[in-house]
Amino acid sequence: MTHLATGWKKQLGYCIAFSADGATDVTRRYVRNPAKHGLPRTKAAEAALLHILDEIRSMRRRDMNKTDKFRLEGEDMSEDREFRQNIIESLAREISRMWPGGSRTDPDLQKAQEERERNAQWLRARGHQARDSPHSRDQSQR
Repeated sequence: MTHLATGWKKQLGYCIAFSADGATDVTRRYVRNPAKHGLPRTKAAEAALLHILDEIRSMRRRDMNKTDKFRLEGEDMSEDREFRQNIIESLAREISRMWPGGSRTDPDLQKAQEERERNAQWLRARGHQARDSPHSRDQSQR
């Protein structure tokens, strides 16, 4: 993480969030690139950490009704999905930077190219020739 006022960088190994509903490891929310900004997670085995967090969550939710427990489990799953997506996006950015010219790729241009290709595929699937597609042929060339 970067402190904007002074420019110093801080590395983080663990960030655990506690609430009335439980405890969650939110390190991935604050450390998007563990190789650059993360400290080694060697204080506890990952399985032990997950077990402890599950125990805290169970204790905090023990007296809740089933509806609230179900809602909170859904929120837990959504947050985990978000964390995984952050990791995937971070890895994709790092990999794209390794390709020649990858760091200069304009994201808007890339989205436009992907959209153009999806449209061309849609037209081809329906028996139409897509204009400006590398697969289309000019009628005069037949």
